[in-house]
Amino acid sequence: MSDKHHFLPPETLDAISNIEVVARYLAEGSIMGLHRSLYKGFSSEFAEYRKYCPGDSVKYLDWFAYAKTDRYYVKQFEDETNMNSYVVLDISNSMAMPGTKRHKFNYACYMAAAFIYLMQRQRDAVGLFIFNDIIRGYYPPRNSRQHMLDLLSVLENLSPSGRTDAAKCFHGIADQIKRRSIVVIFSDFFDLDSEFLKSLEHFRYKKAEVILFQVLDETELQLPYKGLVEFEDMETGEVVEFESEFSRETYMREFNEYVQRLKASCEKMNIMFETISTSSPFERSLLAYFTKREELF
Repeated sequence: MSDKHHFLPPETLDAISNIEVVARYLAEGSIMGLHRSLYKGFSSEFAEYRKYCPGDSVKYLDWFAYAKTDRYYVKQFEDETNMNSYVVLDISNSMAMPGTKRHKFNYACYMAAAFIYLMQRQRDAVGLFIFNDIIRGYYPPRNSRQHMLDLLSVLENLSPSGRTDAAKCFHGIADQIKRRSIVVIFSDFFDLDSEFLKSLEHFRYKKAEVILFQVLDETELQLPYKGLVEFEDMETGEVVEFESEFSRETYMREFNEYVQRLKASCEKMNIMFETISTSSPFERSLLAYFTKREELF
C-alpha cells in the first residue's frame, strides 16, 4: 500500500515532527505529549537509537556511537505503561458546509489523521470510531504501521451524511473501552443536552482521558452574511430566513454562550475542550493542544 494519503501529505508529516520536538520541550520528564507515557520513556528495556534533539537529557547520549559516527544519538527504552488511544470522528451532515467542499469535515479528517500518525509513531495502540446517529465504524486499537495506513485509508474514503446522536454513540463507545485510555473526539458538538453531558461522564467513569476538538467553519463563528439569508439545517432539512445584519448580534451572543456552557461543563469533568476554526492551520491546533496539556499538569 502506498504511503501517500490525501489526508496526510508529506508537509504535514514534517510539521508533526516539529510538534514532537515542541511537545518534548513542554512535557519535561515523564509527562509527554498525549498522555504520561506517550513517548518512549527511559525504563529498563532498550528499544532503539534516535538522533539527539535539543532539550533531550544528555544522560542518555551514547558516547560510543558518537565516537564511531561523530553524531549524537540518544538511547530509547520501552515504556510499559502506554495506554490505548482512540480517535472518534463525527461524520454527520452538519460537518459538511455548502460551497466549501466539505471543508469542516476535511479539516476534522486531517486532524484525526495527524493524531493517528503521531500516536502510532510513538508505538501507541490506536483505534478509530466513526459516528453520526449510530456508530458507523469501529476499528480496534493496534500499534502496527499497517494498521495506521488502514485507518488513514478509512478516513480518505469517508463522506458526511445523516443526523447526529452523539450521546447515544458516546455511551456505546465508552462501553467498549476496557482499560484506561485516551479518547480524542472531533465534532462540531451542536447537540448539548443533559444526556450528552452524561455520555461524557461515562468516559470519565471508564477512566478515559477525553479531549474534545470542536471544529467550526469561519462562517459559523462570524456569520459574515449580508441582507436576507436563507439557511437550511443540514441534518433535518428545516429552512429559516432572517435578516443577517439585524440578527448577527443575537446569533453571536447565543452562539458564544452555548460554547462557553459546553466549555464550562467540560472543565467541571476535567475534560479538555478546544474550539478550532477551519481558517487556522491544523498544525497550530495541535500545538495549542500540547500547550493545554502542559497547563493541566
